[in-house]
Amino acid sequence: MRRGTLDDQETADRPAQNLLERIIAVLEALVDEGEPVGPRALARATGVDRSAVGRIMQQLEDIDVLERVSSGYIAGPRLFMLSRMLGSLDTLPNAVNAVLADLVARFDEACYVCMRRGESVVFLYEKQATKPLRYVVELGRPVPLHAGAAGRAIIAGLPDDEAASLLSSAPPYPLTEWTITDPAELLEMARADRERGWSVSHQERVEGGLAIASPFFDHTGACQGSVVFTSPLSRMEGRDEDLIGAGVRDSASVLSGRLGFLVSRIAT
Repeated sequence: MRRGTLDDQETADRPAQNLLERIIAVLEALVDEGEPVGPRALARATGVDRSAVGRIMQQLEDIDVLERVSSGYIAGPRLFMLSRMLGSLDTLPNAVNAVLADLVARFDEACYVCMRRGESVVFLYEKQATKPLRYVVELGRPVPLHAGAAGRAIIAGLPDDEAASLLSSAPPYPLTEWTITDPAELLEMARADRERGWSVSHQERVEGGLAIASPFFDHTGACQGSVVFTSPLSRMEGRDEDLIGAGVRDSASVLSGRLGFLVSRIAT
């Protein structure tokens, strides 16, 4: 009898949950547009019925979450207020520190977050491991994008044409005997890395070092940098690179979400 009561409650709660999912989907799509938009366009973007979208937008306008302008709807004052409040609670350093702490706790190796700066990558944030022998990177010093997983993950996060233009404007050069300098090979590797979600390098920037990295994105979908796992190559024997790569990819996805990147849309 008690189990039946719980099932009945779950059934009763489902319409409210579906409505909440639709509301969130509409808000995500509206913010993603970045310009005034109407119910028809949001219905296409979310898969939610146009009449339902219209009702949701009207109700959100009534409570100042949305604002109606001549060409559609835009974010309203209440939504901007919530955005500012969340921004003050979750700044980039806070988000980065949490992501790196989780990654280091899982694999106990030095991990970093890098940002792209033109044709270079800069290591800006770090979390060190507990092991005495560590792979240490100088923070704040620009390094070339093509050499090592940190930069190659960023290349993989760019559209093909932008990546090709970048490699032609800044021709790759060797940092070690293992550095890959052929632009065509780098682009082919970027496509494969994009498919699996992470890049791996063995001694391409520093002899004796290994790195695994995955790109992260901002709310516009633009690649901003990469999350990087590093280790002395000698300590990787017997460790599963694919398992680590998946962990780095997941951490980068969490960071992207903190920056407003919509990995998927809810369509109901």
